[in-house]
Amino acid sequence: MSNESATRIPGARPRGGGRTIAALVVGIAAAIVAGLLIVPYLARPGLVALPVLALALAVVGVVLAVRARRQTGLRTRGRTALVSSLVALVVDVVLIVVFVGTIAGLGLASVELRATGPDDNTVTFSSATEQRTLQWGPEGRAQFNTSGTWTEITVTAPADSADQNVSCEIVWNGEVVVDESSGSGTVTCRYDAG
Repeated sequence: MSNESATRIPGARPRGGGRTIAALVVGIAAAIVAGLLIVPYLARPGLVALPVLALALAVVGVVLAVRARRQTGLRTRGRTALVSSLVALVVDVVLIVVFVGTIAGLGLASVELRATGPDDNTVTFSSATEQRTLQWGPEGRAQFNTSGTWTEITVTAPADSADQNVSCEIVWNGEVVVDESSGSGTVTCRYDAG
């Protein structure tokens, strides 16, 4: 009577090899992603522990997978390696979603300021981050992004054109939010999204 379960064939791989290969691939990918995620999370010292944890789990998964591949009959180690690597990858995905969501939530607004009037208008515009005074022709515009919630533009015609029509317009994130005009040679448009 032969005992086939006790017979080892030289060069044969133990069962469960697919699990260990998957654990290696997933673990290496999770380790690379977690390593990259540590950098942006350094800005938030309390949260940097999460990508470090994911990196540790990924490294444990890779180490266990390598050991399981080298030794026969270690199905449990291969399974544990795969679970550890998958958990690291899930933590990485959650951290990426949080990171992208945070960046998207910073709320940069796209602003366009428009002005019309006679030649050589004096235009002063300001926002939470800057203020400028420029000379514009009969039509002018300025575009910028701001993290603030407000902007203002004042258009003033030259002294010899004080009775001319002037107008201003504020476009906030693609939508016209203020449109004013005046026949007195000066007009101000102000918008506060907050």
